Amino acid sequence: MRVLISVLFCAILAFAHGISYNITRGEAVIINANFATSIPAKNAKVRIYQGESALAMQIAQTDENGKLAFLPPAPGKYRVEISAQSDHGEHRSEFSVDIDENFGVSKYDELAFAKYQGLLSVIGIIFGLFGIIALIKSKKRAI
Repeated sequence: MRVLISVLFCAILAFAHGISYNITRGEAVIINANFATSIPAKNAKVRIYQGESALAMQIAQTDENGKLAFLPPAPGKYRVEISAQSDHGEHRSEFSVDIDENFGVSKYDELAFAKYQGLLSVIGIIFGLFGIIALIKSKKRAI
């Protein structure tokens, strides 16, 4: 049980040093970058690669709200790397965005945490309930 708790704690710490993101489509592809889930990654460095290219087609930074807009030159797959500094180190995230023939976002890599947030919440509630039950039972035995 202690090993499981240690592993979960380490996973939470690893996520804490990432950058969460989401993609929306307006007049351009808009990237919203945040530390954790709600603090904007201000002035984060963003590199955008077209296809499998090793050379970035665009290097930019997010605005004060953690947003960046880019216009893809052609349909296809784009790789995005975001890095930002905070008072306790560098945060990084990398994902792919697929642009369709109409220059819309057909799909992008979602964060694993975002995909499974509901499931992780339920597991946390179950562990919490078992912990409360174990605490009550141990107090009854002590009496």
